[in-house]
Amino acid sequence: MSKPLPPPSMRFIRSHVRAKRYRLTKHATVVRLERGITIAEMEQALLNGEIIERYPDAQPYPACLVLGWLSSGDPLHIVCSRGNREPALRIITLYEPDDRLWESDYKTRKVQK
Repeated sequence: MSKPLPPPSMRFIRSHVRAKRYRLTKHATVVRLERGITIAEMEQALLNGEIIERYPDAQPYPACLVLGWLSSGDPLHIVCSRGNREPALRIITLYEPDDRLWESDYKTRKVQK
């Protein structure tokens, strides 16, 4: 059995986005279109973003949550994973974080009462 892959790093994400070596899941494509987020905006958010959560045990591949920003100044969360087939970078979903669930920095989840 092969050793599990680590979640993607920002270096890995940026290099794959710059080379256009990534794929969006069907779910990510649907939500991107529903929310009117362009490929260019998504790529820019990934290139300038930061990893705020890591999910090493995510299935089928380790994943991470990236906080990036849209040109409008709105925050964008993008869940990425690192698969074992090219293109290895997978965009699982993207969404504008809900103010009821996230602190104003959009990096910290609010504690649910």
